[in-house]
Amino acid sequence: MKPSPSFDEVTIVCVTYNSSTLAEAMGATLAAFPHVVIIDNGSSDDTVARITRHIPHARLISRGANAGYGSANNQAMSTVQTPFALLLNPDCVIAPQDLQCLLDCMQAHPQAGVVGPQNWRSETVPQISHREAFFKPDVDSTCTVPDKVISADWIHGCCQLLRTRAFRDIGGFDEVFFLYYEDDDLCLRLAQAGYQCLLQPAARAFHKGGASSTPSLRTDFIKRFHYARSRQIAIRRYVGDAAGRMHLAKLMVAAVPAVVVYSLLLRRRDAVKWAAWGSAAFSAALGLDLMPGRGSPVSPASST
Repeated sequence: MKPSPSFDEVTIVCVTYNSSTLAEAMGATLAAFPHVVIIDNGSSDDTVARITRHIPHARLISRGANAGYGSANNQAMSTVQTPFALLLNPDCVIAPQDLQCLLDCMQAHPQAGVVGPQNWRSETVPQISHREAFFKPDVDSTCTVPDKVISADWIHGCCQLLRTRAFRDIGGFDEVFFLYYEDDDLCLRLAQAGYQCLLQPAARAFHKGGASSTPSLRTDFIKRFHYARSRQIAIRRYVGDAAGRMHLAKLMVAAVPAVVVYSLLLRRRDAVKWAAWGSAAFSAALGLDLMPGRGSPVSPASST
């Protein structure tokens, strides 16, 4: 019989925010892994107490405020002493054999900076886990599960095995991204630095998605705002200022009539979406750095 792996070379890093309902399941997932760092982004519920109870072997870092997913991961990664780190959302589950599969892939590809598994919503429903860069024309939004290891511009941020040295070589996450597009930017900068971004479909992870956020119109507004804000930053960085200005102009022209029409039709969530997108566009155009969501009921982890 093959002995169980010790996982001495990998640290599991989880960012939590009002994730108390997930603590017990996290404990079951993380029990097999000796090196665990959990960083809490200023939860207002009993997340910290429940993590202490259900994951006693974890190193717990408690922050006073929600400063975003990238910022939290950067702080946690500064404590990592193993050659590999697995960034894992609190609502994502991975079995030991699947993590071992990711580690084997990383060892087989010494230029890999990040390796991700194929994520699944359920046993039979896959989740989009890789794609080309967001700015490329005709980016395929369908979920295709490959039958071998492939290279990709983007690996889903809910579960990423990182080479610690590569992460530090590029300076970690860019903290300008509070929520959304931080994983796009990380993968693109790894590629620019000469590292591979790989998907290993033989490894499976199960990701519920959005489980740390309490559904509400306010939460929807904050998420939509940060999506538009982060997309604007990413477009300017990777496509150029002209494309960024065009994107802003389209949003500003469309937002007000869209909010009015959807409000009259009583389609509240659509109205909130356009209000958030418009607010992000106008704040960017006016040079304002509005950041709703700090200390709010929004998970600073990948929400897709």
